[in-house]
Amino acid sequence: MNNDWEPRKQNPEEVADGLRDAFRQAIKDGVMDATPYLKQMTFKSDIEKTEAEIKVLQKKLDLLKEIETHKSQPRMEAERSGEVHIVFYNKKTYYRIEYTDEFRYVVWWRREKQDDTSRLVMVTDKETERLLEGLWFNDVKKGKYD
Repeated sequence: MNNDWEPRKQNPEEVADGLRDAFRQAIKDGVMDATPYLKQMTFKSDIEKTEAEIKVLQKKLDLLKEIETHKSQPRMEAERSGEVHIVFYNKKTYYRIEYTDEFRYVVWWRREKQDDTSRLVMVTDKETERLLEGLWFNDVKKGKYD
């Protein structure tokens, strides 16, 4: 009989799987107590993967809650329509809204700060409104009456 047979070399994952299986079987058979080894069995990469999965699930949950919140809120509908023109003056952005309903009034707004995210503030100073109307007439209407 020929005893030249050698076992196939295993990769590290196969070795780890075999050791885990043997360890679990020894615990089931009552051959050893697993208490001192439980901390060693938890691999950091498994914990990190689980934490990453929890973060993804939390983001999905937050998004679903946000969607559910918006579903219950009433939809906005336009009550008035009009025209909006933009005028730049003195390093500030102003918005002229001319409503086209039966009252046909004009309201001027300006950006609180020079970015697209800052809130709009109504222009209440009549001198500034007069000046802006002149700029709008010259820049937007090109000095022509309808």
